[in-house]
Amino acid sequence: MTKRFAAETLAILSGLLFTLSFPPFDMFFLAWVAWVPLWVALQQEGWQRGFKLGYITGFIFTLTSLNWIANNSGTSFWIASASMMGGVAYLSLWFGLYGLIICRTGRNLGTKGLWLAPIFWVSIEFLYSYHGYVLTFPWLSLAMTQNFALPLQQIAEYGGIYAVSFWVVLINSILFQLEFGKISVRTQQLVWGILGFFIVGSFIFGAVRMKVIGESNRSTITVGIIQTNLDPHQKWIRSKKTKHVKAIMEQSRKALIDSAKILIWPESAVPAHLHYYPHFDRKIRNFVESNAVSVLAGALHHEEQGGEYLFYNSAFFYSPGMPVSIYSKQGLVPFAERIPLVETFPILKNLNFGQANFEPGLEALVYPMGSREEVTDLGTLICYESANPYIFKKFMNNEADLMSIITNDAWLGNSPGPYQHLAAGRLRAIEHRVSIARAAQTGISAMILPSGRIAASIPLGEKGEIVYEAPLGLERTIYTRHGNVFGLAILLLSALGLMLVMFSKRTKV
Repeated sequence: MTKRFAAETLAILSGLLFTLSFPPFDMFFLAWVAWVPLWVALQQEGWQRGFKLGYITGFIFTLTSLNWIANNSGTSFWIASASMMGGVAYLSLWFGLYGLIICRTGRNLGTKGLWLAPIFWVSIEFLYSYHGYVLTFPWLSLAMTQNFALPLQQIAEYGGIYAVSFWVVLINSILFQLEFGKISVRTQQLVWGILGFFIVGSFIFGAVRMKVIGESNRSTITVGIIQTNLDPHQKWIRSKKTKHVKAIMEQSRKALIDSAKILIWPESAVPAHLHYYPHFDRKIRNFVESNAVSVLAGALHHEEQGGEYLFYNSAFFYSPGMPVSIYSKQGLVPFAERIPLVETFPILKNLNFGQANFEPGLEALVYPMGSREEVTDLGTLICYESANPYIFKKFMNNEADLMSIITNDAWLGNSPGPYQHLAAGRLRAIEHRVSIARAAQTGISAMILPSGRIAASIPLGEKGEIVYEAPLGLERTIYTRHGNVFGLAILLLSALGLMLVMFSKRTKV
């Protein structure tokens, strides 16, 4: 094969194409061809240097998509930068592994072997996103590249993010075979027709599905979402805590004018451990009882066990006439909120990178929220958890009818991070056909409908409230009922595909 561009250049191009298809750029169509330059590079190298070139693609993609991690103003520049580079270096290993597998596939099966590329990639994505894995990171799923092509993401209700990622890589495989595969002209014409039908059909199917979901008979409950837009550094100053709590309650009263029955406050909206500040707890309780409204408030929490204090990033459920319940974040951010493997190696507790050292919560709490007359079962995720489909599904298994996401993206500033975070929440809504009220301290707050459509939002850096009638009671999806059957099936097919590759004789390049 004639070399027109250096292999490294093509690998870099693949990484950049993925970045441009990812939020906030959302040039979704670029993801349909993003793998092709890397595959061309591997082919022209005689199916060699797979790990290196795959790693380069992953490094460019992750570096340009996750560089906002270094903007974290909640820690020092050096710690934030080291965290970002460590994450980039780690995640790039999975891309290197993918390049290695593609090389072995091309070497033994030729270009036709790249029909297996979708199952190999989805299997890798499944593994690095798996919740049982200590360094799980589902944030970079290729499903998020289709954020601007909402009809295409509708297939997530059947197979989760893995179904959407499979679709993306399959389009890459078809286009690669059309241009570089050994197929006849007549077959090419047939495949082009099938490809066009497949893409157009996917859009039509998704659009129809969105319309059906939007017109489904259901009940609603009026939800108020509060965006405080507080400076994360200022609100923790002791002398200003009362002022901040007073301000968010004033915003909540505005939402009551529009008949909100549930009020969603952001992560750490109450800048305190409520056990240390019982007067804040009393204020919220009085507000809830006097207005017959429920409040979900983010705050810190602690418990004493065996003479030792355990600290949690939590959400407090206040509902009229009922005791307060507490949900504590299960999916803690590695190194920022907890050192990985600290349970196995307690000595790691002595490390200090400026992390919070939170304990993970154990229960996916679903709690009745609303007024005394109108009530629904609400679950919530805190910040980074919303990118994790496994944690979200626990709440749906516990019969949540409405979900919320509370977050504090203020540490990230005006970066791609908040846009990517919002996109992850939209996928969760589609997977389970559930309404999601997203309250972010400095934005982007939004009401996300079961179709993934954003019904109302508050931009970054603005103070405001959203009041919206959230749809409830939609039928449970295949993904809700059966979980990652699609992902596991692809994992099995990938294992069979690897066996085929390993036991095939090497083809001539």
